[in-house]
Amino acid sequence: MSLAVRRLTPEDAAAVVACFKRVYGDSYANELFYQSELLAAALREQRLRSIGAFDPVSGIVGHMAMTLPAASRIPELGNTIVDPRARGQGVAWRVGAALTDWCRELGYAGFLHYPTTDHHIMQRQSVKKGFETGLMLGYIPAETDGKVHRPGAKRRQAATIVYEPLAESAAAEAFLPSELAPLIRELAGNAAIARRWQVPAADCEQAFSSAVMDEFSRRGLARLRVRQVGADLQSLVQDLIGTEAPCLQLDLDMADRGIERGLRIAQRAGFFFCGWLPDYAEGDVLRLQKVDEPRTEMLPALENPVARSLLETMSRR
Repeated sequence: MSLAVRRLTPEDAAAVVACFKRVYGDSYANELFYQSELLAAALREQRLRSIGAFDPVSGIVGHMAMTLPAASRIPELGNTIVDPRARGQGVAWRVGAALTDWCRELGYAGFLHYPTTDHHIMQRQSVKKGFETGLMLGYIPAETDGKVHRPGAKRRQAATIVYEPLAESAAAEAFLPSELAPLIRELAGNAAIARRWQVPAADCEQAFSSAVMDEFSRRGLARLRVRQVGADLQSLVQDLIGTEAPCLQLDLDMADRGIERGLRIAQRAGFFFCGWLPDYAEGDVLRLQKVDEPRTEMLPALENPVARSLLETMSRR
């Protein structure tokens, strides 16, 4: 099969949707890839930048995308798919290389991506140039049913958080909670990311948090993003828990002096370390998580030593 790899345009949206349906049926966790008009708009407005692999008969047989979260300095790469008819030809590596080149062209110092723990090859490949900085338990819905994931899985599966540098990262400041300081310093050292670590305030200095909550119903995920911790954070955390999503994530901005209090409030509510996301916002982000354990695979298959060490840390919470 002779394949061509190129950047996608809005006119390719319907073919992308067709490829996702061939591989995943209706079980893929991101609804954007089932709605060609919305997908075309995202490509047109460059909220999504995609690379596709084409063959002359089947059209798109491989895909990977880049998105830039709000206020982030670096993009997320993902939504990787390869049609079963095109597997064994290095399609994922080719579209990944083209997308990485696009990241460099746009001037990003690195990117984040999230290999599923059901795919041992992707886990191993991810640390050839990248560094694991977290483990998201229960991130992949059990219903996800494609050749990449375990068909018929009864529990929600995990994904690692991987940072891949493309250039030297700026030596930014970040407030470092004391309890997690050794772990985050180690992760930053592994990735050779320079930081000027600062000591957080003992308490927050404002009445109201600056926070936004997002719900991703198809993924079964609710996430509270906290830019500044306020005295009302405990109530906001309870609102997050009240969504009853099986996977809950709480992002604390590490540019916030109140992060120490935010961590304490979250831990009392049952949240524990998920990951350190460098340059994910105006600065770094500390991601915490709380999962529905009976519905979650708590011992995912991990290929790399850092991820296994992170799982051990999580199990001691």
